[in-house]
Amino acid sequence: MPGRLSGFDAISPAIERTKRQLFAPFRFKHWMRLAVVCILTGEITGGGGSGLGSGTNFNFPTHPGRGGLGYLPWPGAPFRFPVEFLVWALVIAIAAVLLVLVMIYISSVFRFILFDAVLYNRCDLGEGWRRWQRQGSSYFLWQIGFGLISLAAFGIVIGVPIFAAWRAGWFSNPDKHFGALILGGVGVFGLFAAMIVLAAVVSLFTKDFVVPVMALEGQRVLEGWRRVLPMLGQEKGAYAFYVIVKILLAIGSAIIFGLLDFLVILALLIPLGLVGLVLFFVAKGAGMTWNPLTIGAVALAGTAVILLLILTIALVSTPAMVFFQAYSMHFFGSRYQTLANAIASSGPPPTAPPSPPPIPAPIT
Repeated sequence: MPGRLSGFDAISPAIERTKRQLFAPFRFKHWMRLAVVCILTGEITGGGGSGLGSGTNFNFPTHPGRGGLGYLPWPGAPFRFPVEFLVWALVIAIAAVLLVLVMIYISSVFRFILFDAVLYNRCDLGEGWRRWQRQGSSYFLWQIGFGLISLAAFGIVIGVPIFAAWRAGWFSNPDKHFGALILGGVGVFGLFAAMIVLAAVVSLFTKDFVVPVMALEGQRVLEGWRRVLPMLGQEKGAYAFYVIVKILLAIGSAIIFGLLDFLVILALLIPLGLVGLVLFFVAKGAGMTWNPLTIGAVALAGTAVILLLILTIALVSTPAMVFFQAYSMHFFGSRYQTLANAIASSGPPPTAPPSPPPIPAPIT
C-alpha cells in the first residue's frame, strides 16, 4: 500500500486526476454527463429558490354548502377557515414529501455513479443507474433513517429541557430564574451545535469513505461502516485533520466558483433579458393580450431559462465536484488497499522511456 496521505498531501493527486479527466483530452459529452451528475447528486455550487404564491389568489367559496366542503368549526376564531385550504395544503405537502424522497433516492444512486465516473474516468448514466441500484437503495434507506433519528435527537435535546423548565415554573417567573434560563439556554445551544457537527461528520464520512467500500465490495451501508470504523479508530487525528482541510477547501471553492457562477449567469442573463424585452414589445405592438396561450408560452420560456441557468451552473461547478471526489478518493485510498488497487489500475499508462539516440554510422 502507498504511504498514507495527509489531508494536504491528497490535494495534489486530486488536482492531477481532475485535470486528466476533464482536460486531457477535453470531451464535451463527458463533461455534460458529469454536469448532470453534479445536479442530481446535489454537488452543484450555489443555487437559489423562489417562493411561489406571493401574488396568487386562491378563490374559495364564501358560503358553506354551495358546491364546497364548508369551513372548519373554530369556536372563537375571528374568521372561518375553509376546509378546501387544508385539503390543498395536505395534497401539496404529500406531493412535496414524495418529491423530496424521489430526489433523495436519485441522489443516492448517482452518488455511486459519481464515484465510478471519477475512479474509472467514465460516465455512462444509463448503465450506472442499472448497476448501482442495490447500493443506492441501501444508501437511500440509511439517509432517511439517519435523518429521522437526527431529527428525533434534536427534538429531545431541545424539547426535554424546555419541558423541564416549564414544569419547574421558570417561564411563569422568568425574573426569578433569569440566570438559570440563560445558563440553560447556552447549554442547550452548545449541545445542539455539537449534535449538528456530529451529524454532519457522520454524513461526510458515509459519503466519502463508506460509499467507496460499498461500491468496491458490493456491501450495504452497515457492512460498509463495520469496515470503516476500525480505520477511523486507528487514525483519529488524520481523519479529523482531513475534515478541517476539506472545510477550508470547500470555503475556497465556494468563493471561487460562486464568483464564476455569478459572472457566467450575468453573461447569460443580459442577452436573454434583451431578447425577452424585444419579444415583449413585439407582442405588445402586435396587439397580443394575456390569455391562457400567452401565459403558457411565458411559463415555458421561464422554465427553459431556469433549466438553462441550472445546467450552466452545473457545467461551471463540475471541476469542483470531480476534485472533491478525487480528493476523498486519494486520501482514503492510501488507507484502504482495495481502493488503492483500483486507483492504480485506473491511472494513466506508464510513460515509455525515451528512445536511445541512433548509433552513428562508422566513418569509412
